[in-house]
Amino acid sequence: MRRPIPGGLLIAIEGIDGAGKTTVSATLAQWCGERGLLCALSKEPTSLEWGRKLRESAASGRLTLAQELDLFHKDREQHSEGSIQPALDEDAIMVLDRYYWSTAAYQGARGANVDDVLAFNETNFPLPDLVLLLDLPVAAGQDRIRVRGDQPNSFEDVDALTRCREIFLQLPSRSQARCVIVDASRPWREVSKECLALFKQAAQQKLWKTASPRSLSTEALALFGE
Repeated sequence: MRRPIPGGLLIAIEGIDGAGKTTVSATLAQWCGERGLLCALSKEPTSLEWGRKLRESAASGRLTLAQELDLFHKDREQHSEGSIQPALDEDAIMVLDRYYWSTAAYQGARGANVDDVLAFNETNFPLPDLVLLLDLPVAAGQDRIRVRGDQPNSFEDVDALTRCREIFLQLPSRSQARCVIVDASRPWREVSKECLALFKQAAQQKLWKTASPRSLSTEALALFGE
């Protein structure tokens, strides 16, 4: 598998439920796979011990704010140590369907201090090279959830999601991570096309930043300039 980017590339896809994060994440991973690039696709909460507890709470009833924050951080620690950092150490591209911005937004909507959540996560876990924030109105997100055959869970209450969206839109100016806000209310082909272009731009920028002049090849640059 090809590994053209020293130190790898970490892309986080964020946004409220129904924004299309899973579709965009799969699109980026597929593009990498078709070109033989070493790429890992993951999501949070994970299917590991702590992530399973969080997923169960979405159906059985939400935990306290302190319990949620504790489980998210435990799950992310396990995720980072077992998947995210090892992938980056292998110069792989890691695409995440949700990361710590979701913790800041969703738990922030419950009263957590958003800046404290950002500071803790950006101190203890890998910083994304790019956050793609998929933004759309809450009502549109709820409609998409129902169209795909699901019913909104306890994390997807309209009032809570409205506050989540407000926080998400504040995060680009509060986080250390570079972010681009993408209008996710458009047809998914347009959204995916824009996200793919932004992903390739981030890859080129990381190449210029991390590769030595001797190892920086026109072939690698051309790959992400398609």
